[in-house]
Amino acid sequence: MAPRFEKLVCTGGSGRLGRHVVALLRDSCRLTVLDAVPPNGDDAYVRADITDIEALRRAFAGQDAVVHLAAIPNPRTASPEVTFRTNVEGTFAVLQAAEEAGVRRVVVASSDSVVGFHYNPPDWKPQYLPIDEDHPLCPTEFYSLSKQVTETICRSYAERGRLEVVVIRPTHIVFPPEYPELGARGSDLMNYHLWTYVAPEDVARGFALALAVSEVRYDCFFVSAADGLNTRPTLELVRERYGFLPEIRRPEIYERLPTASVLDGSKAREVLGFAPSRDWRQMLSTLATEA
Repeated sequence: MAPRFEKLVCTGGSGRLGRHVVALLRDSCRLTVLDAVPPNGDDAYVRADITDIEALRRAFAGQDAVVHLAAIPNPRTASPEVTFRTNVEGTFAVLQAAEEAGVRRVVVASSDSVVGFHYNPPDWKPQYLPIDEDHPLCPTEFYSLSKQVTETICRSYAERGRLEVVVIRPTHIVFPPEYPELGARGSDLMNYHLWTYVAPEDVARGFALALAVSEVRYDCFFVSAADGLNTRPTLELVRERYGFLPEIRRPEIYERLPTASVLDGSKAREVLGFAPSRDWRQMLSTLATEA
């Protein structure tokens, strides 16, 4: 799983997810963290705003790859205008500066919210299950829209032929302060992530695998736990929530694991070699150990 690139910049490397990505990558490459906040540890550090293209040009000179995490992470953190500018202009600046600097690959954090089942009107329904990377996108609020535009920018730069671009769509990343809430979220029929979740360590592995994979010009992958937070069968909950079941394109997934995620992890498994290593029961066992 070692990255194929010797010199790498991680934008947003001081953030909650960024710290996990940096910890995983730092021993396998010459790593620079680009952030507005210094990183934990002794990693090389560049202080910059992610929309400052001149600072990015300087930081990316001589680099082989970039992991782009710096963004507003949800619609509750900042205003619509700040979120859209940071996420959209930041991605444009990163890819433009990377292309100019001769960077070979950029791995970009998107979100499963681009599909549209987070933060959307409550009557929005998946067109089929499990939801894969080909599912139509239908964001209706500013954060999800910013991530859809992010993906459009990524594809455009990859099609120019000078950059390899891999997009990672993590589902809801569960950090330790959220562990006590997992049981209630799993039993909530209207859980706005449709019970999906993933551990930050697993998301970090997804980014490392995206750096290691060969033969890619552009691609996009969901990264999620294999199951949902729910203890009742997933399809039973979906039927109760919407009053019907959408088309089930891969019924064997729910036959094998009745609480399987609504997100299809097949592509990440087959192309990247990704398999989640932690589930919510292990997270809860951590609480019991600390009690």
